[in-house]
Amino acid sequence: MNTRSPGGQSFPAFFRSRSCSAAELAARNQPGGFWVATAIPAAADHAIVGSVPLDEVQRLAVLTDGAARIVDLFGALDWPAVLDNLSTRGPVELMRQVRTLEGADPQGTRWPRNKRSDDATVVYAA
Repeated sequence: MNTRSPGGQSFPAFFRSRSCSAAELAARNQPGGFWVATAIPAAADHAIVGSVPLDEVQRLAVLTDGAARIVDLFGALDWPAVLDNLSTRGPVELMRQVRTLEGADPQGTRWPRNKRSDDATVVYAA
């Protein structure tokens, strides 16, 4: 009996990734779901925004969801640790850590996700 999908994943991982993807796609850019920047201009109306007086800002980071996986999917760091990591090691090291975690679970068994790795961008200013 064949226990692999056409892509080589075990069937449980294959179906788990497909249902994760279907659920994610169904919730994306929908009321009650989550909003991402896309070619749909109305998505900007759902951005979470705020402000902080400039003299209170010591450092900041902007991460795409692919880079933010280190916190919100993998749980390898918290946000203060991300800032510390960026301050001492830089964005290349942070991305190496994300890619190492993705590579350690290519089938998405430990950390279910809709694709093995995601595009990732980090901007850090101090």
